[in-house]
Amino acid sequence: MATCTYTVPNKNASGDNFYGAFICDQVYIDYFWNTYGFSGNKNYWDDGFGWDDPCNTDQPLARTFNACYLLTYSAEDYFNDSWNSPILNWGRRYVRNNIDDLRSKCGDGSAIATAFSGVFVNDRVELYLGFFYAESVVERAATLLHEARHMGGKSHNADFPAGSIYGEGNSGADSSWDYQGAWMYGVLYLWWFYAAGARTTSAMRERARQIGNRDIDNAFAKHPGFSI
Repeated sequence: MATCTYTVPNKNASGDNFYGAFICDQVYIDYFWNTYGFSGNKNYWDDGFGWDDPCNTDQPLARTFNACYLLTYSAEDYFNDSWNSPILNWGRRYVRNNIDDLRSKCGDGSAIATAFSGVFVNDRVELYLGFFYAESVVERAATLLHEARHMGGKSHNADFPAGSIYGEGNSGADSSWDYQGAWMYGVLYLWWFYAAGARTTSAMRERARQIGNRDIDNAFAKHPGFSI
């Protein structure tokens, strides 16, 4: 981590103070570590990334644990993760089923996170500084779901639309909502979190709505035709 340069943003605004009050329990730490792809990757989460200080929400590991807590417990009936339930219930199940190798890196600033999979590829998801310090807790949860969708076999299949903040004409968009790609999964999760998220704050639910609408307007080659 000594080679990384970052600034810790306002932790009230990001939700890290709120969620950080819950994760500092060995039961949660063990569960998240063994369930969400951290296990076996100590070398990617130590040396300043938080392995030796998992309650410190200035560091990447605790900030990722916050996202795992939100994913796990934000449905009112969180014991139910049936595929027949809303994505708010089964989103965590999808993440844990599709990401079994989660790594923390500095990155070069060009991406928040990246999924790697395929023939002769070491299947993994890498998280970069933008994930930890440019996104709120609910955005991080949606990003994990986004990358899990890639690991589940859905690549981006279109270019970003005119005026997109992600780079008009650049590859990386979903062709449409009906494609059910990574952007759709992330937005759908944010939508449900805004509508029915539990064990959270009104500010975090509003943040989910704002980010969901941002991606509806910027990440689909064909606009879905609605907003949250």
